[in-house]
Amino acid sequence: MAAHGTAPASWQIVGTRFWVTAGGYWHLPETRRHACLLIAALLGAILLEVGLLLRFNTWNRDLFNALEAHDAHGVLVQSGVLVAIVVGMGLASGGQMLARRRLALGWRRWLTQRLTAGWIAAGGSAPANVDGRIAEDARVSTEDAVELVASLVHAFCTSAGFIGVLWALSDHAPIQLGGIAFHVPGYLLWLALLYACGGMAVALLAGRPLIRSTDARQAREAEYRAALVRTRDQANYDREAHGLLHRLFHDLAEVFDRQSRAYAGLEFFVCIVTRLGLGLPYLVATPAYLAGIASLGWLMQAAQAFQTVTTALGWPVANMPRIATWRASAERVLALAAMAPAPTGPPPPATTLARPAITG
Repeated sequence: MAAHGTAPASWQIVGTRFWVTAGGYWHLPETRRHACLLIAALLGAILLEVGLLLRFNTWNRDLFNALEAHDAHGVLVQSGVLVAIVVGMGLASGGQMLARRRLALGWRRWLTQRLTAGWIAAGGSAPANVDGRIAEDARVSTEDAVELVASLVHAFCTSAGFIGVLWALSDHAPIQLGGIAFHVPGYLLWLALLYACGGMAVALLAGRPLIRSTDARQAREAEYRAALVRTRDQANYDREAHGLLHRLFHDLAEVFDRQSRAYAGLEFFVCIVTRLGLGLPYLVATPAYLAGIASLGWLMQAAQAFQTVTTALGWPVANMPRIATWRASAERVLALAAMAPAPTGPPPPATTLARPAITG
């Protein structure tokens, strides 16, 4: 975390330093094989889901063509196809969830052992609230990193698949608008890219205050928790301790309010982009349908493909809050890791601790 009065480190610096500090889980022999197997399973589940999304896209075309033709048998067949697609998507989604959580748990275990070793080596020089910071920041920095990368890979595969769909759907006879023939190869794709890129640019600008305020809030939360623990351990409940806690919570409330305003600004923009994205695809595809050169099924397929591409390319917009949270935790992990050099030997073996009895 940047010190007060200093410029925050760039994304490249934070990402590189975090990888150097926490990347051992991915390349050390004792953990690499397990991580690679989980990555392969996750990628397979993502590709399966993207393939089913492509099949769902053609299902939209087939269903609405059957409806337009009043084909009851065709509608019945497409109902069965939908069931198969939905079951497959459910299996793929569940597989992704399981692989992501197991990856995050393995990485968190390794990083926690790494930071704990540094804490023990640092002895009395460690921060007062180091235990809570290790527990929380090791969890957030690893879980959010896995979730962000997995969702980014999913968005990339989805956009790559549907870009070809939009290009193919744009290949039809010229549309007559006001007596002028309109024909631009891949026009559906270009419009989707323009819409998504414009949204990303504005969202990145709107999200910068959120990143700073999230970092500040998590720091104030840690300070307030540490003060509560010290007060409890020292049995110090006098007026001075009460004043300190009151001041720390006041500081926490101020950064919470700043973060809330940043969230509200980003939410305002995201809501506009999301709602506009629900109707814009139909407006973009409607001229070809009204001109009589495309079927109702084509209209629904094009609208769904347009919406899927813009949603996938809008990954930074949807994940800006999580990106801000990850960066704040990653910077604190770097500060924790700087307490002592990384241990040179392999991490200690995991042990099974007895569960405490639950009473009451």
